[in-house]
Amino acid sequence: MSKDASAAWKARHKRWLRFVQGTVKAMAAGRKIPVGPSPQPLVFPARSSRAGQPVKVLICSPHPDDEALVGALAFRLRQEAGASITNCAITLGSNLEQRPRRLRELESACRVLGFGLIVPNHPSAFDRVNPDNRQKHPEEWQAKVETLRKIFELEKPDAVIAPHAEDFNTTHIGTHYLVVDALGAYLEGAGHGLFPFIETEFWHQNARPNLMLGVSPEVVAILLMATAEHGGEVARNPYHLRHPGYLMHNVGLGSEVVGGQGGPAFPFPFAELYRVTFLKGREVVAPKPGGRIVKPNEKIDFAALVEGFRP
Repeated sequence: MSKDASAAWKARHKRWLRFVQGTVKAMAAGRKIPVGPSPQPLVFPARSSRAGQPVKVLICSPHPDDEALVGALAFRLRQEAGASITNCAITLGSNLEQRPRRLRELESACRVLGFGLIVPNHPSAFDRVNPDNRQKHPEEWQAKVETLRKIFELEKPDAVIAPHAEDFNTTHIGTHYLVVDALGAYLEGAGHGLFPFIETEFWHQNARPNLMLGVSPEVVAILLMATAEHGGEVARNPYHLRHPGYLMHNVGLGSEVVGGQGGPAFPFPFAELYRVTFLKGREVVAPKPGGRIVKPNEKIDFAALVEGFRP
C-alpha cells in the first residue's frame, strides 16, 4: 500500500472516529441530566380544549417505563388529535419491596407525558402476568382477565395499545394475551364491531409492522424525560441514553419493512414501529395489506389512520 493510500485511510478513519466519539460524548452529557422521580412535579403544560368528545386510548404497559419507551404514538395522538391517553400499569415489576418506588416513578413519568394512570388492584397491579400462569393457573388468570375487563368497561376506550405476542419478555407476552382475553370479553359483552388493537414492539421486532411513525427530536426529548423519571431503573441500566439510537435504527428498518423492500430510507432521524390490527370479540382480525409511513411533521388524524388499515 502506498503512503498516500495509507494516509487517506487514516484521514477517513479519523473523521468517522470523531463521529462515533460525538455519540459517546452525547451519552456522557445525558448522564449529567438529573433522573427522577423529580422532587418538584414535572407537569406537562396544559393544552387547549377541543370541541367534541376526545378519542380515548388506553395503553397497557407490561412494566413501568414501557408507557414512555413505546409511547410515541400515544403521545402524538394526544398532542395532534386531542386524544385522551390513559396508561394502565399491568404490573409494577416482580420485586414486591420495589413496587412503592416504581409506582412513584410511574406517576411522575405519566405527569411528564400528560397521560392518565390506572393501576389495577391499586397499589399493587397484577402479579405473574405470563404465558405459564395463563396455561397452568386458569382460575388466577381469569381473575386478572375479569379485573381488566371491568377497566375496559369503565373506560370505554376507542383503541388499545399493547405488546405483540412475540415480544420476548414473558411479561410483555403475558400482557398481550391478558389484554386480548380481557378486551375480547369486553367487546363481546358490548356487542362492539371491529376494534383497533395496536401492537408495540420493544424486546423483539414484530414480524409484520405496518406503521412507521416518525418522531421529532422535540418529542423524543419528552419521551426520554419521562423515561428518566424511572430513576431507580435507569440508575441500574441507563437505557434512556441509548434509546435515541434504537429509534434511529427504526428509520432504516421501517423504511424497508413498512415502506417496501429496497426503497430509500426516509430522511427524518427517529421512528417507532407498530402494527395496527383489529379485534372482533376475542378474534384478532388481520388489517388491510400494506403499510403506512407517518412523518414527524404530518399531523395525525386518528379516524383516518384507523380507517386506512380497516379490512
